[in-house]
Amino acid sequence: MKVEHINITLPPNLKLALDKEVKKTKTKRSTLIQKAVVVYLNLNRKKQLQQDLAEGYLEMTDETKKIMSDFSFADSESLKYVD
Repeated sequence: MKVEHINITLPPNLKLALDKEVKKTKTKRSTLIQKAVVVYLNLNRKKQLQQDLAEGYLEMTDETKKIMSDFSFADSESLKYVD
Protein backbone atom coordinates (compact mmCIF):
# COMPACT_ATOMS: atom_id res chain seq x y z
CA MET A 1 0.00 0.00 0.00
CA LYS A 2 1.33 3.38 -0.96
CA VAL A 3 1.51 5.86 1.90
CA GLU A 4 1.90 9.60 2.06
CA HIS A 5 3.55 11.61 4.77
CA ILE A 6 1.70 14.39 6.52
CA ASN A 7 2.44 16.63 9.46
CA ILE A 8 -0.05 17.05 12.26
CA THR A 9 -0.17 19.28 15.29
CA LEU A 10 -1.43 17.95 18.62
CA PRO A 11 -1.94 19.60 21.98
CA PRO A 12 0.66 18.37 24.49
CA ASN A 13 -1.84 16.32 26.53
CA LEU A 14 -3.09 14.51 23.41
CA LYS A 15 0.47 13.76 22.28
CA LEU A 16 1.26 12.41 25.74
CA ALA A 17 -1.82 10.16 25.66
CA LEU A 18 -0.87 9.01 22.17
CA ASP A 19 2.68 8.18 23.25
CA LYS A 20 1.40 6.25 26.29
CA GLU A 21 -0.95 4.21 24.11
CA VAL A 22 1.79 3.54 21.55
CA LYS A 23 4.09 2.28 24.29
CA LYS A 24 1.33 0.17 25.87
CA THR A 25 0.30 -1.43 22.55
CA LYS A 26 3.85 -1.65 21.18
CA THR A 27 2.87 -0.04 17.92
CA LYS A 28 3.88 3.06 15.97
CA ARG A 29 2.25 6.46 16.21
CA SER A 30 1.34 6.48 12.55
CA THR A 31 -0.27 3.03 12.82
CA LEU A 32 -2.37 4.10 15.77
CA ILE A 33 -3.37 7.35 14.08
CA GLN A 34 -4.25 5.48 10.85
CA LYS A 35 -6.50 3.12 12.81
CA ALA A 36 -8.10 6.04 14.64
CA VAL A 37 -8.83 7.84 11.37
CA VAL A 38 -10.40 4.69 9.88
CA VAL A 39 -12.61 4.25 12.96
CA TYR A 40 -13.62 7.93 12.86
CA LEU A 41 -14.51 7.79 9.16
CA ASN A 42 -16.52 4.59 9.60
CA LEU A 43 -18.43 6.07 12.54
CA ASN A 44 -19.13 9.22 10.53
CA ARG A 45 -20.43 7.17 7.58
CA LYS A 46 -22.64 5.14 9.90
CA LYS A 47 -23.98 8.29 11.55
CA GLN A 48 -24.74 9.85 8.14
CA LEU A 49 -26.50 6.67 7.00
CA GLN A 50 -28.62 6.67 10.15
CA GLN A 51 -29.55 10.31 9.56
CA ASP A 52 -30.40 9.59 5.92
CA LEU A 53 -32.57 6.63 6.93
CA ALA A 54 -34.35 8.65 9.60
CA GLU A 55 -35.07 11.42 7.10
CA GLY A 56 -36.31 8.86 4.58
CA TYR A 57 -38.65 7.28 7.13
CA LEU A 58 -40.02 10.70 8.04
CA GLU A 59 -40.62 11.51 4.38
CA MET A 60 -42.43 8.19 3.98
CA THR A 61 -44.80 9.00 6.86
CA ASP A 62 -47.02 11.26 4.76
CA GLU A 63 -47.07 8.78 1.89
CA THR A 64 -47.96 5.94 4.25
CA LYS A 65 -50.82 7.95 5.76
CA LYS A 66 -52.16 8.69 2.27
CA ILE A 67 -52.06 5.01 1.31
CA MET A 68 -53.82 4.07 4.54
CA SER A 69 -56.46 6.69 3.85
CA ASP A 70 -56.89 5.50 0.26
CA PHE A 71 -57.50 1.93 1.41
CA SER A 72 -59.55 2.66 4.53
CA PHE A 73 -62.84 2.18 2.63
CA ALA A 74 -61.65 -1.16 1.22
CA ASP A 75 -60.54 -2.23 4.66
CA SER A 76 -63.89 -1.34 6.22
CA GLU A 77 -65.74 -3.22 3.45
CA SER A 78 -63.54 -6.29 3.94
CA LEU A 79 -64.03 -6.28 7.69
CA LYS A 80 -67.78 -6.77 7.21
CA TYR A 81 -67.04 -10.36 6.23
CA VAL A 82 -64.83 -11.18 9.19
CA ASP A 83 -66.39 -12.84 12.21
